[in-house]
Amino acid sequence: MTNYENLPLYAVNVKVLVKVGFIDSSGWTKSLLFCLMIIVTYVGAIINMCKTWSEDLGETTMNFHCFLLLTHCLIRLWIVRKKKNKFERFLQCVEHWHREIERNDDPQMVGILKEITKRTQLLSKMTIYVGALGAFAAILYPISFDGRRHMITVQLPPFNVLQTPFFEIFFLMQVTWLTPAVLALSLLFTNIFLISFMFGVLVLKDLCVKLRNIRSENQETMLQEFKECIAYHQKIIAWCDDLQDLLSLDGFFHLALFGMMLCMLLFFLSMIHDLRLILAALSFVSFTSYIISMTYYYANNLSTEVSLIFSSKLSSYFRMLYWWKYLKLFA
Repeated sequence: MTNYENLPLYAVNVKVLVKVGFIDSSGWTKSLLFCLMIIVTYVGAIINMCKTWSEDLGETTMNFHCFLLLTHCLIRLWIVRKKKNKFERFLQCVEHWHREIERNDDPQMVGILKEITKRTQLLSKMTIYVGALGAFAAILYPISFDGRRHMITVQLPPFNVLQTPFFEIFFLMQVTWLTPAVLALSLLFTNIFLISFMFGVLVLKDLCVKLRNIRSENQETMLQEFKECIAYHQKIIAWCDDLQDLLSLDGFFHLALFGMMLCMLLFFLSMIHDLRLILAALSFVSFTSYIISMTYYYANNLSTEVSLIFSSKLSSYFRMLYWWKYLKLFA
């Protein structure tokens, strides 16, 4: 069992992803089954859209939304599998850093760490409730219609997926395999990045505290503590570079695909009158808005905290010495 799996900061988010094999490299068999189900559904959704593109605006829009959601899940899954070792090292770094802050026993930082941990656990609980509600609604949605239909409408020639026993098999597979995989890739991974942003704010606050606590009565002591602060700052920069490398490609598709979904769903709401489709569209709009707003809210907090390092009322010698001694100390 990995150490970062039980880190209270990430709560159940990392633990679930390790159990299903999305992060831990030893669990590739489990992740392969989830990947296979997503790919089969993705191919079936493409075939269905090509065949029913001009039949009904409401159905086409809902099918296209599901197609974009699966596209984002596949992109995220590809990124995770391609950079699985870097993901593991990143989480191990957070775990070591977390333990180091606890060992330093600074009352101020330990208090902030506990506060952030409570907030991340609350975020994780909210995600569990939202995920359970979304899964329940996704199962009820196809049942509410008179005819047979799946949660994500697919067509897979040469057999008819609406006939027995293919309908029951695909419906059961979508409930037991596809739904957990989509929820894990869309909600739990987003939570991990949000929590990482919050942890980044924590270590930047720790740097500010270290800078303010530099003692000025002894020049050698001051220089040594200042050197430690610069090394700590370099560690934060390297950590943020790793976070950006893991998140940048996903963030691009995240904004592009979910922004497209939001525009389509708002247009879709103005064109339909079926209550079931309206409720489904409203739930998708709420989910999309939540994901986008929460991601960029916490990213903005991290960016703001970076600017506070130089804009805060630090002692004047830090501003002067930083650029003057930086090259000397690390030449």
